[in-house]
Amino acid sequence: MKIDVASLSHIGLVRQRNEDALGHYHPAEDAIRDDKGSLFVVADGMGGHRGGEIASKLAVESIISTFYASRAKDPALALRDAFKEANNVIIEKSHEDVTLFGMGTTCTAMVIRNRSAYLAHVGDSRAYVLRNGELKQLTEDHSLVGEMVRSGIISDEDARNHPRRNVITRSLGTHDEISADIPAKPFELCDGDIFLLCSDGLTSLVGQSEVRDAIAANSPRDACDALVGLANQRGGKDNITVQVIRVSDDG
Repeated sequence: MKIDVASLSHIGLVRQRNEDALGHYHPAEDAIRDDKGSLFVVADGMGGHRGGEIASKLAVESIISTFYASRAKDPALALRDAFKEANNVIIEKSHEDVTLFGMGTTCTAMVIRNRSAYLAHVGDSRAYVLRNGELKQLTEDHSLVGEMVRSGIISDEDARNHPRRNVITRSLGTHDEISADIPAKPFELCDGDIFLLCSDGLTSLVGQSEVRDAIAANSPRDACDALVGLANQRGGKDNITVQVIRVSDDG
């Protein structure tokens, strides 16, 4: 399938540094692309000093390098290896520098190989797919308010403004063992599917209907600009990172 991708990360209007990171790798060689696929990653760091900034950058770099070095033939297993290694890399770095101790990061990654998408996820960054005009969230927030929404205690709208919405229950770098959500079965692609990977700096300020409209009406590049612009119009309280991927049949 043909892949059209655009990415944008913005510091927002309040924060002093951008602790988000993103990356993608689309192998130029047909053999590697057919074997491993194309990889897309978004991470949202946390931690004092420069910890969050470093943790998210390490996660993206480690996941991309480990995924393509993995001997696992199944992309889901290669993603598992990549998340474990990223967790180890972040912990090791935090032990080397006391000012970075306790740093961590959310991470959402997606591999597109042939006509399938494989996901791996920890934290409250998100992956969505737009198909036939309907936007569907593909990941589950690993956060206190996410658990409250799933339990029916609060609504999705309440969660966006909840005072404890930044309490993350799973992340890379904060525990020796990482429990990432990695579905065993891939998401089967259709011509025209549009995916969005994003940090919570977007979803805390922009509703799903607005996200749907922005990515449905624009090219991936223009959709990134529109989404970040909308979040900043609402105050830009956090770093904002978006990656929009459109897939289509060749030709």
